[in-house]
Amino acid sequence: MNILVTGGAGFIGSNLVDSLVEAGHKVIVADNLSTGRTANLNRKAVFYEVDIKDAPLEDIFKEREIDVIFHLAAQIDVRLSVAEPVNDAGINILGSLNLLCMAVKYKAGRIIFSSTGGAIYGEQLYYPADEEHPLNPLSPYGVSKLSFEKYLYYAKAEQKLNYTVLRYANVYGPRQDPHGEAGVVAIFANCLLGGQ
Repeated sequence: MNILVTGGAGFIGSNLVDSLVEAGHKVIVADNLSTGRTANLNRKAVFYEVDIKDAPLEDIFKEREIDVIFHLAAQIDVRLSVAEPVNDAGINILGSLNLLCMAVKYKAGRIIFSSTGGAIYGEQLYYPADEEHPLNPLSPYGVSKLSFEKYLYYAKAEQKLNYTVLRYANVYGPRQDPHGEAGVVAIFANCLLGGQ
């Protein structure tokens, strides 16, 4: 199976790519390297340095028959989304829509979208938040992730494009950058390792 992983040079994406390659799939990585690193790339994957917002993304679809897309490329900093909501929407909504249009045009079988676990709910009304919990995001980041979930629903209803949404919470593991917008587990682990 030909699998495209957007954001495949990042923390979660690169670990996913390794698993997909190990499972015997042909993996194509699209990453603009704004936060991803070439050191994270699996040598058995085909790499395109491309931004999901830009027209050259279509070259991947022209050159490869994509069966499944794992969409992880995103602007992930909640604080930056508040400071620069237009930039956040440009990447997380318009970039994702560009990818969605390519998926429909070139008849990809499915998109698996990495949304957000916490930011999409806003202030929780009850714990734990289940799939029936109201969605009231309190940041442009949460709004942008929810917006693309709704676009996927539309694409399923009108274009018959299959999709899955994953709402991660507190992801941690190898290759995670403990600086900046890292999860609480990585931050605490880094402090423990530093004797703090």
